[in-house]
Amino acid sequence: MKYDSFIKKLKKRLGAKEYDLDTRESATPSVNGHKEWLMYEGTLASWRVQPSDWRDPKSAPEVAGFHSRRANDLPDSMTDYFPGTYWDNATQLIDSLEPPPAKYPAGSLVRGKDNKRAQRCGYVGRHALVTKAHCARYFTLQFVGEINGRTHGNYYPVRDFELVS
Repeated sequence: MKYDSFIKKLKKRLGAKEYDLDTRESATPSVNGHKEWLMYEGTLASWRVQPSDWRDPKSAPEVAGFHSRRANDLPDSMTDYFPGTYWDNATQLIDSLEPPPAKYPAGSLVRGKDNKRAQRCGYVGRHALVTKAHCARYFTLQFVGEINGRTHGNYYPVRDFELVS
């Protein structure tokens, strides 16, 4: 991913909240690139910035090697302890720092779509009220006509429902 696109996406998601971006870029560009860190609400995120063309150190920079860990969780080479998580792409790193907003907020009325999973689970065409939005991918529902509903395993995928009102 291009460095400018990554920083723009990062600032858009984090908004005006307090975060500290630390760069240790040398005066002369290097073929090997450099590492940058971001401290955000007790989480330390890091990534590697390197030139897109290894033969030309002044080419457009790209980011890779996304990693996050708690700020107070330090590695210990004597015990083989390396805390944190390596992420495959920038979106996963940004989602770990600040989860995306819910697609359907609590109080929305939704209807089950007609797809294989919804048919298998039995909620095709059924109407439900969103009681709690857990993240951008799952929510808790109260189906119309049910008195108590399910108490265990009440997480439904957002992609299987559409907004009614």
